[in-house]
Amino acid sequence: MQIPELDTERLKLRGITPEDAGDIFEYASIPEISKYLVWHPHKTIQDTIDFVQLAERMFENREWIVLGIELKEKKKIIGTIDIRGWKSVHRCAEIGYVLSKEYWKKGITTEALSAVIQYCFDLLKLNRVEAHCEDDNTGSWHVMEKCGMKYEGTLRQRVFIKDRYRSMKMYSILISEYSK
Repeated sequence: MQIPELDTERLKLRGITPEDAGDIFEYASIPEISKYLVWHPHKTIQDTIDFVQLAERMFENREWIVLGIELKEKKKIIGTIDIRGWKSVHRCAEIGYVLSKEYWKKGITTEALSAVIQYCFDLLKLNRVEAHCEDDNTGSWHVMEKCGMKYEGTLRQRVFIKDRYRSMKMYSILISEYSK
């Protein structure tokens, strides 16, 4: 299996490479971008290179697919979207995403997530795709809802991020609910 390349109207979703480190560092170094995420802002370009290398290793181990969100018109990586746990016997995967603030509220994450959900059902043959976010991350849960994901509930104090427990809203979509 190779890292997929998915095309949408405005985006190319593809594997990230060391050559993308500058683009990724540009947004990953901004504290607001990682506010709701497990990782801290990248302090140096080496942090970003380490992330790219981790993504490569995790794919080789079949644990994680990280796709760069490339804006076709600029040929620039403006975020990432990843698929975790897709090899599970349960045919379920979790999706996560991050996008440069410059591109928020333009439908880009919705476009990327829609393409990845389609890939998960059509090519990975999954039964369920899920994602979660903090209660107050309204932008993220609105994206999930726009992509047909259903709110299942709030997992109280589900994760420990940046020195505190955080409750997470859980969303999912099943193959039986999916329509292209």
